[in-house]
Amino acid sequence: MRSVTTDPELARLAEHISRYGAEELGMTLPECRFFILDPMEFAALLEKNVYPTSPANIWEGKRMLNKRRRIAQGQESALYYEVVQTGNPSYAYLNETNSALTQASVMAHVLGHCEFSELNVLMDSDRDRTEQVMYLVRKVELARRQMGERRYIDYWNACESMIPLISPNAQYNLERSVELEHRRTEKRERKGDSEAAPAPPLLNPVSSSLNELFAGDPVAPIAAAEKKRAKAENLSRRGYRLRTPCQDVAGFLRAHAPASRAERMLLEYFYVSHMHQDFVIRTQIMNEGWAMYWEKKIMLHLFTERMVTGVIDYSRVFSGVCYPRPYYQRNPYHLGYHLWEHIEEEFRTGRLSLEYREEPMRDVRDSWNRPSQRDPHEYMRQLVSTITDYEFLRRYLTTELVEAYHLNRIPRSHGAALGIREDDVLRADRHWFWIDPEPIQKEMLDFFTHFGRPRIYVIDDDFLDGGLLLFHRDDGRALRADWIRPTLNNLKSIWKAPVYLLSQKYLHGFRAGKYEQQQVQCPTFEEVRERMRDDRKPFELE
Repeated sequence: MRSVTTDPELARLAEHISRYGAEELGMTLPECRFFILDPMEFAALLEKNVYPTSPANIWEGKRMLNKRRRIAQGQESALYYEVVQTGNPSYAYLNETNSALTQASVMAHVLGHCEFSELNVLMDSDRDRTEQVMYLVRKVELARRQMGERRYIDYWNACESMIPLISPNAQYNLERSVELEHRRTEKRERKGDSEAAPAPPLLNPVSSSLNELFAGDPVAPIAAAEKKRAKAENLSRRGYRLRTPCQDVAGFLRAHAPASRAERMLLEYFYVSHMHQDFVIRTQIMNEGWAMYWEKKIMLHLFTERMVTGVIDYSRVFSGVCYPRPYYQRNPYHLGYHLWEHIEEEFRTGRLSLEYREEPMRDVRDSWNRPSQRDPHEYMRQLVSTITDYEFLRRYLTTELVEAYHLNRIPRSHGAALGIREDDVLRADRHWFWIDPEPIQKEMLDFFTHFGRPRIYVIDDDFLDGGLLLFHRDDGRALRADWIRPTLNNLKSIWKAPVYLLSQKYLHGFRAGKYEQQQVQCPTFEEVRERMRDDRKPFELE
C-alpha cells in the first residue's frame, strides 16, 4: 500500500478532481486520502471490512488463503476498481492495475460517496472513523493476550453471531428504546426539578360528602405512585430501562451486557467496524446514484480539459455499470443515477411544484416548462440531507418510470421460478417478459421496510431467571432452524445468562448449556410494544 503522492500523474489527477468538485461543483467534501494497492492487498482489504488493519483471527486467515488460491487458479477475479471508507477523513483505495482513465473515474465516483456521507440524514461521516477502528484493533490485540487464545476464539465467534443484529438506524434503535438513568437525571435538571421527586400527598380517610367519597378511584393515586416508584427502582438498579422493543440487539449487548474490559473491547470493535453497513443498506440506491451522477459530470470536465482520454471506453464502462435489471435484482447504480437525472430535469422545468400537480389540463401538463429560479443541485442536496431510499422511491418512482427503466422487464429464464403466468404478461419477445408496472413500486417499498432480513428485538432483560428475551417480528417467514440454536448459544456467552427467542408459535431458549423449545401463545409485535409502554411484562409463560 502506498500513497497516491508516489505517482505524480495520479496525484495531479486527484488534486484537480478534488478542487474541481469543491470549487466548481460546490460539493461538500471531507478530506479524501487516496492510496494505491496491488490486487492481493485489495483482496486482503475486503476481508478486513475495508479498514487497513484488523485483529488477528483464524477465520480471516483461512478466507484469505482460499481467496489467493481461487485468484491464482482463475476462479475469482482480482480486479477491484475502487473501495472507499467514508468518514472525515475518508480513505479511498485504487487498484494499481487500473488505467489512468479508470483511476480518474474511480476518484470522481469516490467524491460522490464522500459528499453523500457528509450530507445524508443518517449522518454517516464520522470524525476519524478509520483511526478509531485502528485504535480498537490494538486494544483487541491486547485483550487477546489477556483472555488467552481459547477464550479469545470462543468470544470472537460469539461476537460474529451478533453482526446481523446491528441496526443503529432502525426505528426502534438503542437511543429510542432504552431509557438511561443519566439522561433521566439531565431531563429533570433541564426542567428545574429537584433530584428527588416529591412524595405524593397523603389521602384523607374522611370524606365530607358522599360526592367526594364516590368521585374517582381512591386507589388510583396509590397505584400510580407505586408504578412510578417501581420504574425508578428499576432504573437505579440497572442504570437503564427498556421502554420499547429494541431492534439494535448488538448495540444493546455492547452497552449493557456484563463483560470484562477485554471482552468489552471485542464488542466495541465488532460494533464500530460493522455498524456502517446499516447505512449502506438503507441508502444504497441514493448513494450509488449520487456517486454516478457526479462522476459523470467530473469526467466530462476531464475529457473537455484533455486531462484524460478514452471517452468511448468510458461510455462503454458507464453504460455497463448502469445496465437495467428487473426490480427484484435492482441495480442501484442504474436506478439511482436515472432517478437523480429525472429529479434534476423535473426541477428545471418546474414539474416538482404544487401548481403542476394541481393542473387539470393534460395538454398544459405535457407542455409544462416553468423553470425555477432555485439551483436544482441545492434541491437535490436537500433531499440527500432529509430522506433515505424508502422515501426516495416512494416520492419519485412512478409507474411511468418503472416502465422507462425496465424494472418490469423479466428474463424468460426467470419466468417459471417467479410463477409468472400468461395472464401476467403485457408483452413478450424471444428474451423478455414485460409485466404490469403498477404494483412494482409497492413491491420495492415492502423490501425497504426490512431489506429481506428478519426483524429481531430485545423485549425483556429479566425474563424468567434473569434471561434475555428476544422477539421475532412475524412477516410470514420462519427463521432458519440451523440459525436459531447456534446464535442463541453465542448470545448466551455474551449475556452470561439464559437467552430466549419468541418466534411465531415457539419459545426457543438456551439455559444451563441446554437448548429448549416449547410451543406458546406468541403475542403480536403491537401487543408487546403496548405492554412495554405500560410498564408490564411483554411476555410471561402461563
